[in-house]
Amino acid sequence: MDPLDGIAAFVRVVDSGSFSAAARRLGISKSAVSAQVQRLEERLDIRLLHRTTRRLSLTEAGAAYYRHCARILSEAEAAEQAAGALQREPRGTLRISAPDSFGWRHVAPAVPAFLEHYPDLGVDISLSPTHVNLVDEGLDLAIRIGVLEDSPLIVRKLATSRLIVSATPAYLKQHGTPREPRDLAGHNCLCTNLLPWGDEWRLAAKRGEVRIAVGGSFRSNNADMLRAAAIDGVGIAILPTWAVFEPLRAGVLRRVIEGWEPPASTIYAVYPGTRLMSMKVRAFVNHLARFYGKTPYWDAGL
Repeated sequence: MDPLDGIAAFVRVVDSGSFSAAARRLGISKSAVSAQVQRLEERLDIRLLHRTTRRLSLTEAGAAYYRHCARILSEAEAAEQAAGALQREPRGTLRISAPDSFGWRHVAPAVPAFLEHYPDLGVDISLSPTHVNLVDEGLDLAIRIGVLEDSPLIVRKLATSRLIVSATPAYLKQHGTPREPRDLAGHNCLCTNLLPWGDEWRLAAKRGEVRIAVGGSFRSNNADMLRAAAIDGVGIAILPTWAVFEPLRAGVLRRVIEGWEPPASTIYAVYPGTRLMSMKVRAFVNHLARFYGKTPYWDAGL
């Protein structure tokens, strides 16, 4: 048996969730896929999959083996592309990591149109509040926000992530509306460790930048939780416009301290620099750039 046949069958079974779906993707019979995976297990002398009548699941050894196999197939696709043998249309499975809140709100909605345009592609998205190692996890692409550490990753800017200070009209009516940055010291400020400056909020205007020590009764490392707390009137929050553009447009939240904004950050697409940029990665990055627009749709009208 060609080892790559068994590896391809195994990876497709895991990606698809069943032998039948893997067979359709590979264009062979279900029995052939099952036989290839069985011979692979016999050659390795380990069980890779738990099989029941209702579902498949990876064994501990299978999960470790899958991560390596997914990278092998990715490298094989890149090698075919370099040799000019890859089909003109992207194919295979695109494995993506994205920040949890941003991924849910602004990566997932871009996927349906992408899959409709590229029917031979599958997309596997993992959401995480922390950066993961793309190579170790067998990922093709990651979406990241903020300052990037020095690394061999290749980077493309997708959009700017603006931050604004906002609160509900009810909170402001009860506690007063801050007019200057120094006024924040008397308010319940919803803090986060998503920002590198934490409890010392930085605000910039044409006349310069100030730093204000703040404090409050609620803290989270998740933008959606901070958004929910702000909408519930708990306090004043610094949040990215991509998280609060809808309640801002609806008047549920109101921007405060007009003319002052926290320093913006950047939304990037990154992929391993040790590989050629595969057609599927290039296609999805270009799709996201078009989907967000030159001025991101979440900033329109703000």
